Amino acid sequence: MHLIVCSSRDVASMNIMNNLLTMLDFERGKIGDYEFYYTEDIGIVKIDERLIYADYLDEKLKKLGLEFEEILFASRHSSKDGRNILTVHVSGNVGTADYGGKPYSLAKPSPITMKNYTLALIERIEELPDFEFTLEATHHGPSEIQTPSAFYEIGSTEEAWKNEKAGEIVAESMIEALRDDRRDWIIAVGVGGTHYVPRQTEIMISTKFTFGHNFAKYTFPHLNEEIVEKAVKISDAKFIVIDEKSVTSNVKNLIKNVAEKLNIDVLKSKFVKREFKLKG
Repeated sequence: MHLIVCSSRDVASMNIMNNLLTMLDFERGKIGDYEFYYTEDIGIVKIDERLIYADYLDEKLKKLGLEFEEILFASRHSSKDGRNILTVHVSGNVGTADYGGKPYSLAKPSPITMKNYTLALIERIEELPDFEFTLEATHHGPSEIQTPSAFYEIGSTEEAWKNEKAGEIVAESMIEALRDDRRDWIIAVGVGGTHYVPRQTEIMISTKFTFGHNFAKYTFPHLNEEIVEKAVKISDAKFIVIDEKSVTSNVKNLIKNVAEKLNIDVLKSKFVKREFKLKG
């Protein structure tokens, strides 16, 4: 089963959940104290805490007898610029843990579903002319999630969170992603760029590559070999892709050392965009 987690404290999360409930024939039940909606292959769990603080939620639910192979956190996105965006990213912290999770700790990503979701969303986003799609760098909690997971978000204002069409498109894209049988994507860890990792976003949309963790330039003072190595391993990544315009010499050396240790290649984003284009 694929599990979508929604929070009663999150307007966008409830928007997405309400749309999901109209799209499939869910049965209703309880798992411990949690509301639970389920079909044969997709479940929804509603929690009453903020999603970024839901550390160890997968362990709690599995101890209650619920079996699932990944988690999709349906969430709001907040930003000072108030952009209308639909985002996807993995959770975790490099350095301090200011918004949930633990310092220097990363959740396990689900890069295949993230890729399928991105492609499904791009097919629909013209229905929302005021919105754009972007990946985000790894940030915030929960970091203590061992089941493959990612955040699927509507941003960045309350008006956007309540946007019925945005909730519908995200819900449809989630369902399509989970039922898509494409699994042959090339997984990478991304390094460099701003918080919205524009080069990795272009790669996600237009090439055969997908991403687990992405480390933005602002994390470079805290980045170390141990956390990059962990990111590669838990992402099941075959490559590290760098935003060559923003990666410093110190970080290049760090990445080189990790790549040599793990026997993987480091690729420049420009090379990936040129050589691994999607067909059709």
